[in-house]
Amino acid sequence: MARKGITRRDFLNGTLVGTGALMMGGGDLAKFAQAAEAEAAAKSKGTPYYPPKWTGMRGSHPGAFERAHELAREGREDWGGVTETDEEYDLVVVGGGASGLAAAYYFQEAHDWKAKVLVLDNHDDFGGHAKRNEFESGGKMRMTYGGSQGFDNIANWPEEMWELLEDLGIDLDKFESENYDHGWFKRHGLKGGVYFDAKTWGRDHMVPADLGDMAPVMPGLGEGDKDYAALFAATPLPERAQKELIKLYEEPNAHAMIKRLDEEDPSYDSYPYEKFLMDYWNISHPATFQFLRKLPTDENGVGADALSLTEAGIAGMPGTVKLGRKYGLSQETDPNDPGYAHHFPDGNAGFCRTILYTMIPEVAPSVTESKSAEDLILAAFDYSVLDDPENDTRIRLNATVIEVKHEGPVDQAEQVAVTYIFDGQPHRVKASNVIMACWNMVIPFVCTELPEKQKEALALNVKIPYVFANVMVKNWHAIKASGIGAAYCPTSYYHLLQTEYPVNMGGYAVTEDANEPMPITLIRVPVPEERGLAPRDQFREGRNEIFVTEFEEFETEVRNQLNGMFGAHGFDDQRDIESITVNRWSHGYSYTYFTLWDKGHSIENGPHIQARQPFGRIAIANSDAGADSWLDVGVMQALRAVRELTED
Repeated sequence: MARKGITRRDFLNGTLVGTGALMMGGGDLAKFAQAAEAEAAAKSKGTPYYPPKWTGMRGSHPGAFERAHELAREGREDWGGVTETDEEYDLVVVGGGASGLAAAYYFQEAHDWKAKVLVLDNHDDFGGHAKRNEFESGGKMRMTYGGSQGFDNIANWPEEMWELLEDLGIDLDKFESENYDHGWFKRHGLKGGVYFDAKTWGRDHMVPADLGDMAPVMPGLGEGDKDYAALFAATPLPERAQKELIKLYEEPNAHAMIKRLDEEDPSYDSYPYEKFLMDYWNISHPATFQFLRKLPTDENGVGADALSLTEAGIAGMPGTVKLGRKYGLSQETDPNDPGYAHHFPDGNAGFCRTILYTMIPEVAPSVTESKSAEDLILAAFDYSVLDDPENDTRIRLNATVIEVKHEGPVDQAEQVAVTYIFDGQPHRVKASNVIMACWNMVIPFVCTELPEKQKEALALNVKIPYVFANVMVKNWHAIKASGIGAAYCPTSYYHLLQTEYPVNMGGYAVTEDANEPMPITLIRVPVPEERGLAPRDQFREGRNEIFVTEFEEFETEVRNQLNGMFGAHGFDDQRDIESITVNRWSHGYSYTYFTLWDKGHSIENGPHIQARQPFGRIAIANSDAGADSWLDVGVMQALRAVRELTED
C-alpha cells in the first residue's frame, strides 16, 4: 500500500529545502528566497497570522535563512533600491529570541518605559529557539516546545535573573511544587528505555530500563531494572559488547582502576574518554563504542569520541561514575532535588510570551490584567499588534537584517543605520543604539566595520545543530502499553524520544487518558559518521546534513522509528499520527568549550569575550556571548549589553 504522508506540511512541501538549495549560487538563491517569502505570505492568507499552529518544516524555516545565506555565502552587496522608512528609534535589537526580547525589556526599564524600541527578526515568529508548537486532534489543543525546553543552571543564577522572574510573575517554587507533576510517569507505569532498531541490529528491541540516563531530564520517569547482565543479554548486541557494557555500567573493581589512574596521573582534560575506556577498562568492541557514542549529544552536541575524561566524568558516562563522584565531577542525585522540572507547557516559549506581553500587553486581548505568567498560557496572541506604530516596543517579523553601520565615523556617530529585507525589498531604519542579539557567526557579515580580530572571534562560535520533531499522536495506548515514557536510541535516526513533560499550568493540563491526543518529541543531533572530528567540524557537517534534508525524509524517519519502537504494542503510523512539526535548527545551541580541542579556552577566558565587545553604538547580546546555551545566559548577556549602552 502506498504510504500516506502528512497532507498539511511545510509551505514549500520540502521540495526546495534540499541539496539544490545548499548548492545554489548567483541569482538562484535569491529566486529561492523570493519563492519562500511569497509562500510565507500565502500561508496565513484568509486566517489569522498565528505561527505556533503551523506544522511541517519549522525552526529555521523556508523564508528565514535565504537572505542571510545570500549575504554570507555569496557576498551579495547589491540589494536594489533601499526604502527609507524615516523611522528612528532609541534602540534597534537584531534578533527576537529570548536574549533580544530581554534586551528590549531591560532597555525600556533603564529608560522608564519611555524609549522607542524596534526588534527585527528573520523568522516568522518571535522567541528564537524558544518556539511554541500547537496541535489539534479530536477537538483538543495540545502544546509543546520547539527548541529551548526549560530553565536550567538555576543554582548559578545571578540575583538579576531572579529579580526578572519576580517582575514577570514567574514563580519557580510553584513550578516545582504544583505545576510539574512528579507522579505522572509512575502513575502511568512509564520508565526510561533503550531502543535497538532492526535496521542496525537485525531486530527491534526495547530495553525496559533507563540506561540512557533520561530520568534526570524528565523528573519522575522510572529507572526500571538494574540487572545489567539480564538487560544486555536480551539485546541484539554481540556477546562481547554485552559483557563490556555490563562492566561499564556496574564498574566492578573501580577502586583498583582509580588507584592505577592516580598513580599514572594523566591530565583528565586532555585524556580522551574513549582512550580511557580502552586503557583502563579494556574496551575494544566496535558495538560498545557505537552504543555509547550518542549518549552525550543532547547535552554537548558531540559524539563520545570528542569528550575528555573530565567531560565524561561530569556527564556521568559509563565507566566514570565512581571516579567522577570521588573527585567531585558529579554527585549522587539528591532525593529532595526537584530536578529539571521548571517547564512551561510550551518550554521557554512561555518565558518569551511573558516578557513580550510585559512590553506589548495588547498582544493578549483576553488578559485584562496579568498577575502571573500562568494567565498567558492559554491566552490567544494577536500577532497583528506586534508592529503597531503606537507601541513603544515594536516587533517586526520576517525581517532579515543585512547591514548595521554607523552614520559617520564610529567615535562621532550619533546614529546607526539598520538595513533589512522585508517583503522581498530592502528597508532602512535608524537608531541611537543597536544590540546584536542574533547569532555570532552572522554578525561579521552584517557589521562589516567591526575590527578584524573581533570578526574572527565571532566566527568561532559554530552552533550545535538540532532537530526537534514533534508528533501529535491521536492517542497514546501503545506508548502506555510499552511502559516507555522516554528512550535513548543509540543507532536510530532520532537518538532520543520523549513523551510530553507533565506540566499543569494556567488551565492547561497533561493528559491522563490514553485515549486522548499527546505530543511526543523525537530529537536528532546529527553526529557525523566519521569519528575523531573536532566539535566545530562535527557541527558544520551536521548543519549541512539537516539543511539539505527535506521534510518528507524527516517525516519518513519519524514514522519508521515510531513503528519500530511501539508497533509491537499496536502503534500504526498511518492510523495514529495526526500531524508532524519538524523544528530544524541548522544553527542551534551555542558553542561551548571542549578541553580536548579548545587549547585551554573556557567560559572565563575564551574568544567569546573578545567577540562581545561593544563597538561604538553597537553592543552584542545572545547566548553565544556567554558561550553557553542556557536561557539565563542569553538573558544576562542582554542585560550586560544594555548596561554597556546606557551606563557612563
